[in-house]
Amino acid sequence: MKVSILVPAYNEAGNIREVLESLIGQKTHDAEIIEVLVIASGCTDATVQIAREVARGKPGVRVHADEQRRGKVAAINQYIAMRDQRAEVLVIASADISVAPDVVEAIVQTFRERPEIGMAGARAVPDNEPNGVVNRMVLALWDLHHRVALEVPKMGELVAALAELVERVSELSVVDEASIEDVIRSKGFGLAYLPLAIVRNHGPERWEEYFEQRRRIACGHYWLEFAFGYQVATLHPFLILKKTGELFFEQDAPGKLALAAAVGTEVAARLAGFIDARIVGGRRRTWIPLPSTKKLKKSAA
Repeated sequence: MKVSILVPAYNEAGNIREVLESLIGQKTHDAEIIEVLVIASGCTDATVQIAREVARGKPGVRVHADEQRRGKVAAINQYIAMRDQRAEVLVIASADISVAPDVVEAIVQTFRERPEIGMAGARAVPDNEPNGVVNRMVLALWDLHHRVALEVPKMGELVAALAELVERVSELSVVDEASIEDVIRSKGFGLAYLPLAIVRNHGPERWEEYFEQRRRIACGHYWLEFAFGYQVATLHPFLILKKTGELFFEQDAPGKLALAAAVGTEVAARLAGFIDARIVGGRRRTWIPLPSTKKLKKSAA
């Protein structure tokens, strides 16, 4: 299957080389990566220069630079309009991750073997060190997301969809993966979570940034539920309570403390996000980057 990959980027000079090299270095058999397209929106750092340096001499790797920053969903819709029309699978990869070499092949194998699936998502694993309360909150949160997604698929960080199913995404959305989930499900196709398809990311190291990240995600999820009636897996209260309880009893004392702090923060962030979405309006298309999330460790050579 022919695969096209989008990397939307805003001021990702510290990470763009890592994600592009990990995508260019994918080991494939049934998957054929025909393009990797970077859409850099309103960057004021060296993102574009570094991306073009990586792309130089590599057929199919392209960099498109926009002067104005319009948000990730706008970049996705721009990509849909300008992508290689031969592609059967569209992959959207965040610009601040590193992708294990077997991820794209695993995605294509899923689509080949399960014709009822229209969208697949990789498993994000934070590379934060297990020290300090906030770092352990990050690790606990992503472990919880993993457990939820095993039962009810939840997409994030790197997602893929059958090209024929995705014509555009609502530009009012600030949770692009969840919005695409809604599109796929509305067309009668299912979702697949691939726990062995690993992408690395880096979670917030400061509580203020952790809260802000959770707040903006909650805002997007509540807005999507309000506007389109679609509820993501992590808004299912009984499922969350069940998986949180399972995780809590597996933790050591510091882990239990971090998980309790994550739960308390999540409650506050969801309340703030609900107010943003339902009262303020929830139509913000761009967000201020969170500096500590841009410290992805470099892959070993």
